[in-house]
Amino acid sequence: MQRWLVTVLLLILIAPAVHAAYGVVVTPIDVDILRNESATYEVSISNFDASPADFQIFTIDPNWNVKLEPLNLVVMPESQKSVKLSLRPSSTANPGTQGVNVNFRNLDTGEVQRKTLLLTMRQYGVPDKEYAPTVALDILVPYDIDPREPVPLRLQVRNRNPLNITNLTILVGATHFETTSSMTLAPLSERTKDITGIMLDPRTSPGEGELRVQLIYNGEVVNQLARNYRIKEYTEIREQVTQDAFFFKTAKTITIMNNGNIQNTAVVTVPTSLVKSLFVSSSLPYENEVRDGQRVLLWRIPLGAEETREFGYTENYRILVLLVLLALLGVVLYIMLRSPVVALKEAVAIAHTEGVSDIKVRVFVKNRSAKLIQGIQVTDRVPSLAEVLKTQSPGSIAPTKIAVSDKQGTLLRWDLEVLEPFEERILTYQVKSKLKIIGRMKLPNARIRYTVGGKERAVYSNNIELVEKFKDR
Repeated sequence: MQRWLVTVLLLILIAPAVHAAYGVVVTPIDVDILRNESATYEVSISNFDASPADFQIFTIDPNWNVKLEPLNLVVMPESQKSVKLSLRPSSTANPGTQGVNVNFRNLDTGEVQRKTLLLTMRQYGVPDKEYAPTVALDILVPYDIDPREPVPLRLQVRNRNPLNITNLTILVGATHFETTSSMTLAPLSERTKDITGIMLDPRTSPGEGELRVQLIYNGEVVNQLARNYRIKEYTEIREQVTQDAFFFKTAKTITIMNNGNIQNTAVVTVPTSLVKSLFVSSSLPYENEVRDGQRVLLWRIPLGAEETREFGYTENYRILVLLVLLALLGVVLYIMLRSPVVALKEAVAIAHTEGVSDIKVRVFVKNRSAKLIQGIQVTDRVPSLAEVLKTQSPGSIAPTKIAVSDKQGTLLRWDLEVLEPFEERILTYQVKSKLKIIGRMKLPNARIRYTVGGKERAVYSNNIELVEKFKDR
């Protein structure tokens, strides 16, 4: 028996939810009237069903008559329709503030919803009753406010008296902003007011503030309310790079911006290499680090709120290019200006046990150019401690002239008409030392004079330092 009773009660409770296939919202338009006037309302009917619905609006109160515009109240499936409803008093209606019960019937299902519509009817010649303005207020504002975006401020205001408030002043004052607006409140009505256009300075420092809203009517504060809020901190580092490159020199300008309301440190990195870093200069100090296997130049730059800084760095390879060009120029000049004729002198001393040494001397003269060299004259000198032996070696050229001097020794000269390109001649002679050579003996260099391009030039061979060698008996 108890289980059956509980089931019946549950069915009774859920029955309205099951059959609530439409909704009604009534908004007052003009509800402060005289006896010969009509109170007006806006009625919005929402049909939640999947088929059209026909509605009837009426009242059983004999003091009031209902009128609709338009008369057709068919609402299409899953849609909404609005009509204007008028309540006109009959001759039996009493003056004063009162509620009129109006029924909203779905003719297809028979379901009825009842709404009480408030109004005030005044009499001719009778002073209106003075009502003290009583207005309820609620503030909807987020605690965390982003200074880069408009402040979302919404007020919910409700008139608790039949007083028609035509000009309600709203004063909004806060730590970081203030604004003024106004609104009207019909008797016993409730409205939502969005305060728009409140913008903060994006550089506003983070911190808490207080928001206070005052409602003023006829110069008096009828209500006020306060809320706390907080300015959010934010920061975003942006970087912009411009560069100018010309002839192995790249100058880059880096602009960094802190788009935030708190201090931050910008970390700027530029990929580089060990060699490239040697040619970098910067207007700000930087570090040379390796990150994830990549060598980078790194700048750490503190930035205040909304601060912008600019610095430059340069990769200049001109000195390297200049050194390479100078080296190449040196090689070219060396090749162009070097002597086309080279000479090499060598000698070997052969000592005998009797105390007399023989010295064999060879002078190599070579044309290392691709040009023909003419008028070659080779001159060599033998110190006075030795004398030239008149011997002829196979393949060698005999001296053209030999001159002997007690002070300067013996002078030998060879005259060669030409040296073909890349041709080499060997000039050989043998001398005998008048004293035994002990240790080392030096021979002067040979001089080679030649003519090239119509100009006479000279080149010298190396000096000789003799090391004695003894023959076996």
